[in-house]
Formats: sequence, structure tokens, C-alpha cells
Amino acid sequence: MASLEVGMVASPLTFAHMETRGASTHRAPTQNDRVLSGRVVLGDSRGSTAIDVDSIRLGRRGLVFSFPWALQPGSHAWIEVTLPTGKKIRPLVSVIQTTEQGVSARFVHLFPEHRRALDTLLASPSGY
Repeated sequence: MASLEVGMVASPLTFAHMETRGASTHRAPTQNDRVLSGRVVLGDSRGSTAIDVDSIRLGRRGLVFSFPWALQPGSHAWIEVTLPTGKKIRPLVSVIQTTEQGVSARFVHLFPEHRRALDTLLASPSGY
């Protein structure tokens, strides 16, 4: 895993809110946020590591997830999430920042059928 740097979390920051356009807007997670579970897959062509996570918050352009290690900004991971509808999505994300609460990341790639499933969830009354 030479392409990813993994270390300890260095400073307490708040999560970047995924639904805002400005990079300087931050907010802390609230109890009203939908929290899903899934799996983070790190690695490259030489091998990968999959780690189960309990706390994933999805947005239109990205997500925030709890993670035991700091991931360097710009590093990539596949995130496997089962939506409440039962549909599984697997976006490729790029890390924006790591905090003591977790990792915020933006979507780099989302398969078209996964985008439709996510958009349907977010547009539903029970979505965000």
C-alpha cells in the first residue's frame, strides 16, 4: 500500500459538509443525519485491505465516514455501502480531510446505476 499514507489523527477538526459548494463551510454531525454502515477498501494492484465501518453519512457529492486511521488528503478508497433500500453502491472517493471524528471525502467516480440509487434515496422524504 505504498500509494496511501496511514497514520494517527493529528488534530480535532469538524467534518466538511458535503452538500455545500464552498470548501470553507464546515459542520459537525448531528443526530438527524442518516448513518449507514459499509466497508472501506484501500489498496492498489498489489493488494487491498477491506475495513468495516459503522458510521457513513452520504451526500450528493461525497460522504463522511468513521475510520481508525488518518488518511492523507488526496488519497483514494472504494467505499461499499448498502442503502436502506437494499441497493449497494460503491463509489471511488478522494479524501478531503481526516479529523478525530472520521474522514470526509468527495466522489471521484460513481457508477450510473449507483448514482440513480443515491439520487432516489436523497430525494425521498426519508432521505437527508
